[in-house]
Amino acid sequence: MTTMDVKHIARFLGAMSIEERVQIVSVLLEAGKEGMAMLDIAARTELGASAVFKQLEALAGLELIFVKSVDGTKVYVANTLLLDELFALMYERYGPSIHARLEQQALEALENQSDQTES
Repeated sequence: MTTMDVKHIARFLGAMSIEERVQIVSVLLEAGKEGMAMLDIAARTELGASAVFKQLEALAGLELIFVKSVDGTKVYVANTLLLDELFALMYERYGPSIHARLEQQALEALENQSDQTES
């Protein structure tokens, strides 16, 4: 797992803020490692082929999906490593554990304050 900086997190989350892209990534995650061709994605998402193509290009440009060739056909595959890293990082930094971490930091600050006043 690589460390993502705030710039990368914002870029990836921004890319996923478009409904069509979320639909496409969801379909590709369901498809697994085999991936899907553009027209199959369009059929599954009920989006037009040109809209799907445009969104696939944007997602591939950010490496949220990969493009491979299978029997002369472009097949799109979700970049599960990157997506897992992104959402695990979001959960770790901003999910429920943040409250426990903040409470622990506050307790430590109080203890340090109390230690300093006793000295």
